[in-house]
Formats: sequence, structure tokens, C-alpha cells
Amino acid sequence: MGILRFIVSISLLPVCVIVTISFYNGIFTIKDVSESGLYFILGALLYSVMHLLLFRLDFLYVFGHESMHAISTVFSGGKASNMKVSNKGGSVKTTTPNFFVMLAPYLIPVYTVIIAILYFILSFFIDITKYSSIFILLIGFTLMFHLAYTAESIRKRQSDLIKTGYLSSISFIYIVNIVIVFFIVSLLFRGVSFIDFISSIYVKTKYFYWSFWKQLFL
Repeated sequence: MGILRFIVSISLLPVCVIVTISFYNGIFTIKDVSESGLYFILGALLYSVMHLLLFRLDFLYVFGHESMHAISTVFSGGKASNMKVSNKGGSVKTTTPNFFVMLAPYLIPVYTVIIAILYFILSFFIDITKYSSIFILLIGFTLMFHLAYTAESIRKRQSDLIKTGYLSSISFIYIVNIVIVFFIVSLLFRGVSFIDFISSIYVKTKYFYWSFWKQLFL
């Protein structure tokens, strides 16, 4: 398993670079910032200022983190129990501690997903468009919340990441989070195409590994 994790880790590094380049190129296709985009940026900035200068939401993060372990366990066909949460950390017992269960909190911005689901549900009962700017601001706020704590978890070398292979885990987390961020950006900013972004990653990755393979074996 150690050798396999090492191979996977090395294989993912070029993908990280390709995803970063594609993200950079995609962001610079933004033609103008819409009102929705401004609210998204404002939400992200508000959380950044709060996190760095005012106060932190440690308990809320730990609760979301352990909840994602539990939810992903259920989706994996297992059972979760004895969830404990505090400002300093938390835990939950799971019967299926697989790769997805361990990394789910770092991959899925749980509060952003909750905001999106809430918006969808409320749209059936009220004219939710009147409050769309508030929801978009909350999307930016919760997404930055997720990214900030995920970065801290990686820096602290959380046990989940060690168990799944530290280098391969952070590479996979980085790729998934960049894709999620770009997807949300593509919904809020004109001129940004998520399809083009994914296509760029696919083409560049395919070209890199094909060239690498030719150099070694052909």
C-alpha cells in the first residue's frame, strides 16, 4: 500500500499543476463582474476578515467536519455513532473508515451545500429571487470558511490525511476543491465556462501522460 500511495502521489502532482494553470486561465476569461459576483466576493472577504482579525468558528467547523464523516459513512453503507464535538476537536465512530469517509470533510463544503439546498427548497414556497443576493453572499462566506479550515487541517497534518497517505490526500483535496470553486465561479461570473475548464484539464493531462509514456517506452 505504501508503494501504491507513493505512485498515486507522484501521479497526481502534474494534475495539480495542470488544474492550477487551467483555473488561472479560466479566471481571466471573466468579462465583467455581475451583481451576483460582487456579493460572492463580499461574502468571501467578510469571512476572511472575520477569521483573521475578529473571531473564529471552530465549533461550527468541527461540527460540520464530524457530520460529514457520519454522512459519508451512511452513504458508504456503514453506521456512525458517538459523535463528539468541541471547540478543540471532535470524533465520531464509523464502521466503514474508507478513503471517501476520511476525506469527505475536506472535499465537500458542507455549509455551502446546506445553503444551496435551503435556497432550492424555499424556492417552492416563496419568491426566493428577492433574497438571492443574501444567499450568494452566504455561498461566498461558507465556501471561504471551508477553504480556510481545510488549509489549516492540511498544515496541521490531521490524522485523517496521514491514514490515507498525506501527499496523495492533499493533492486530491486540492484538485477537488479547485474544481468546486471554479464550478461556483462559473455560475456567478459572465464569460467563465466550466465545460471549457474541465476540457482543458482533460486535454492537458492526457497530453502530459501520453508524452511521458512515449519518452519512457516508445
